[in-house]
Amino acid sequence: MASYRPNLLRWAGALLVAGVLLLVFNLDLLGAYAPIAQMVTAGVLAAGGTGFLLTTLRRRQQWWRVMPGWTLLALAGMMLLATRPDLPRPWIAAALFAGLALAFTHLYLFDRDEHWWAIIPGGFMLVLAAVIALSVVTAQLETLGALLFVGMGLVFGLVYLLGGARHWWALIPGMVLVLFGVLLYTTDRQGDSAATDALLRWWPAALIVLGALLAYLGAGAPSPREKLSVNTAPAAKANGEPPRGRLGEYSGPAPGATIEILPDPDEEPRSRHG
Repeated sequence: MASYRPNLLRWAGALLVAGVLLLVFNLDLLGAYAPIAQMVTAGVLAAGGTGFLLTTLRRRQQWWRVMPGWTLLALAGMMLLATRPDLPRPWIAAALFAGLALAFTHLYLFDRDEHWWAIIPGGFMLVLAAVIALSVVTAQLETLGALLFVGMGLVFGLVYLLGGARHWWALIPGMVLVLFGVLLYTTDRQGDSAATDALLRWWPAALIVLGALLAYLGAGAPSPREKLSVNTAPAAKANGEPPRGRLGEYSGPAPGATIEILPDPDEEPRSRHG
């Protein structure tokens, strides 16, 4: 328990400093020195994030360090972007989600077989960053919602492409999200009612295509082999005494310990006379 105490104290100190700095900014106590204070804060955050990432080079088993590392770098980027009053505010918020997407991407690259799940939250963070950034270009909720659902569907498609046939299940939510996003976009289009009606009428065909694809993948996948269960007798003790069995162990005779002699079918049965 003592080994965790220094880490807890460091995190407590970091949270206290971050809370004080953010409170000072919110109360506008350093309005005259805001640009300088933002630069200093961005430098401190960037140094902390870089420190976390550098430690992963020699402590690869502590892969969790990439999460605070990229998060701190993303916060540093937000502080630097905040010094530019000409930049749209949504772009500053999108920087945080982009940093989180980089964190999950780095986590996936640590071990692609064990950390395949990092593709999903990382992809979602990237899609959210793109939607927030594009909100400056268009304010239509239907368009932004369509981009959100289609993007999330493509993330599941990426899980299948990178993971192979063992992640075939990702095609199901991926196709559903993409279809929902397309429907959400087309139902609000004006002057294109014919295309919308055709899409609403024929979209179940996509489910048929998906079912045929899954059937093709299932037919080509090798069937799992049945495991051969082998019962083994417990080893005998050194003094020749039979060992005591434990619950769940094989208590029958050892393989080959008993021999059963079958009668010869060509031999006539002999009658025993008294």
